[in-house]
Parts: sequence; C-alpha cells; structure tokens
Amino acid sequence: MALISEFIDDYRSKISHYEHLAQTCAYQCESALKRRGLRALVTSRAKKIDSLAAKVESRAQEKAYQSIREIYDDIVDLAGVRIALYFPGDRDEIDHFIRTHFDVDHVKDFPEALQHPGAYQKRFLGYVGRHYRLRLKPETLAPTDQHLANYVIELQVGSVLMHAWAEVEHDLVYKSTEGFLSQDEYAILDELNGLMHAGEIALERLQTAAKRRINTERQPFSNHYELSSYLYDYVRKSSHRNDTEPYIGRTDVLFHFLKEIGLNSVPSLKPIVQKCDLYSKGQPLAQQIVDHILRENPDFYATYNDARIAIGRSDPYGAPDEYVSYFSDEENLGSFMRQWIATERMIGDTLNHVLNGDAPRDHQLDESDIEKLKSIRKLRNEILYGDRLPDEDDMANAQAFLQRIMDFLRQSNSGSRMQERKA
Repeated sequence: MALISEFIDDYRSKISHYEHLAQTCAYQCESALKRRGLRALVTSRAKKIDSLAAKVESRAQEKAYQSIREIYDDIVDLAGVRIALYFPGDRDEIDHFIRTHFDVDHVKDFPEALQHPGAYQKRFLGYVGRHYRLRLKPETLAPTDQHLANYVIELQVGSVLMHAWAEVEHDLVYKSTEGFLSQDEYAILDELNGLMHAGEIALERLQTAAKRRINTERQPFSNHYELSSYLYDYVRKSSHRNDTEPYIGRTDVLFHFLKEIGLNSVPSLKPIVQKCDLYSKGQPLAQQIVDHILRENPDFYATYNDARIAIGRSDPYGAPDEYVSYFSDEENLGSFMRQWIATERMIGDTLNHVLNGDAPRDHQLDESDIEKLKSIRKLRNEILYGDRLPDEDDMANAQAFLQRIMDFLRQSNSGSRMQERKA
C-alpha cells in the first residue's frame, strides 16, 4: 500500500503533463479529421486520481508491483483520447489515419468473445470499439514538446452511440459501490445496448442514403463533408484492390476552391477525378484535383490562393504560414510563384510530362535540369499545400533557374523557327 500511495503522489505531480499529452493527441486528431471531412467528436482526459487509485489497487493483487516504474509501465491509459464517430462506416478511414499519423504499438478490438461463467448472459454484443496504444511522432511535435513522443496514449474509437452507452455502463457497473448490479439492472443495460446496435445500423443506413443522394444529384455539394463522402465513395467503388485505402487529403480548402470556380458538383468534378491516380501514395486526391485544374487554367492560382487564405484564417488548427498570400513580396514568395506560373503558362503540359518522366525525347532539357525542376515543384507544393513556407534563398535560386529555363526555351524555339524558314 505504501508503494501505491507513493505512485499516486507521483502521478498527482505529473497529471498536468498527461493532460497536455492527451490534449496534443486530441488536437492532432480533431484537426486532421475535420480537414479530411470526417465527422467525429474528439475528447481527451488524463486519468482521474480516484479512478487510477482503484485500478492500481485492484491490479496490484495480481501484478505484485515492486517499483513505481513498474506501475507506470503497466497502466497504459494515463493519457486517453476518444474519437466518437457520427457514422460507424467511417471506421476504415479513421483506422488508416491513425496508423499513418501515429506510431501504433498495439490494437485491441471489442467485444471480447468470452463471458465469465455465472455472469449475466448478454443477448447483445456489448461494447463495440477499437482501442489503440500509440505514441505521437516526433516530426508532428513542436521542439518544446519532443519529449511527448516517449509516452503511450490510449486512443478509443467507436460510434457516438456506443461511447454514450459505454459511459453509462462503466459508471454503473465498474464504479458500483457494491461491485455488482441486480439481474434487472444488467438486463436493462443489455436492452439499451441492443438499442445502440440498432442505432448504429440506422446511422449506417443514413450514411448510405446520403452517399446515394450526393452521387446522383446534380446540385452543388453543401459542405466539404459531402465532398469528402463523394471522393471516398468514388475511390472505393473504382478500386479493385483490397489493399488500397483512399488517400483523400484536405477537402476543406478544395471545397472552397471548387465552389469559387463553379466546379462544386458531381457532374463538374467527376471528369477531373477520372484523370487522377486513385492509387497514389505520394499525393492526396485533393491535391491532384487542384493540380489538374491549375494546369488547365493558371488564372485559377489566384482563386486557390484566396481559398487557402479564407480557410486558414478561420481554421482553429491552422499554422500562420497557411494563410500567407503566395503573391506577397515577403521572403521572395510572390516573385517565385509568379515565375512558376509564368513557366507553366509557357511550357504548359510539357512541363508536367517532363516532371512525370513521360515527355518526348526532344524536350531540350537535360537530366540535371529535370531534377532541378522536380525539386522546384516540391517548393511549389510546400507553398500550396504545406503548413510551412520554404527557405527564402531556395525560392530566390529557384526563381532564377526558372527564368534561365524560360530564356533558353525562347531562344531554342526562336532558332528552330529560323531554321524552318531557311529550309
């Protein structure tokens, strides 16, 4: 008991740390899911001291702890995050996000198959959810928060209905002062659980009906959640590969952009989506759509700039660089982007073919030029789609290189035309 008291005192002094850890994870989840157009409620908490004391005392009988470190290693839910899904059908998308965004140590699915002998025999499954033990990735953390990557977080995923029922059951069953409920109470909880399962079926049907409406109507998308629903559904229906998880990317900025240029509907968007690589692991579908539009009409760069600024200014999760105009003159940003757009106007599709490696052999650019152009395109992508602006000197050097390429191509084309006249 002395060891447990010592542990509780130690945890009390560190509880603000675990609150910050859980809040950081929840912030990353809520930001990413909102931007991707996935509806969910995200909450976080550090383990309450009274709850933790009861849990440790119960486990100590079996574990025979010898040190505070052993207790910390054994209790994995000191920092907890919960993702409550509006639609159970989004579980696969959420799972893909979690596995790519965090370092996942362990996954556990509920319900557990067996019931204890003599327990009330449930008619329904009970709690349905997936629990992850994971760690934050260092590259997603600020320099002052790098230490957070060393700690385990428990992340629970389930429907909003199932989480609500689980809260009631947990407080009544596991926090019962007598340690058990009457058969009547268990039966009522079981009945409520059945209603939750029926509710999940209704939510799945609601989601299916919404997708059917979105995919068949010619009206504009109402919001970026509908746009996301359409894109996820399109990729899943078009893919014949079971190992492919849709990589959609940010649809909040895409929705605003499409709305401004009048392409915010299934009939308008579908021809563009059909040109995209649905299996790309390197570039999200949302970015591919924007790139196709900008290549066909570079005038829309200004509209896309306005869209990202508008979303960035109202986005509580946005970084400052996400709503800086890329036509501003600070740090060579505007001059670089104007030069890139001028290069796209001049070369057109040839630039895209060169960068993708499928251009004809007479494109007049050597391998070193092509590699340089590829690195410059990465700078352009960081500006359009990233949350941090490139280095000022890199943009200045890239601008100068693009100008030299344009001058070279002008001279080459002029010389070719002169040769044709002489011939």
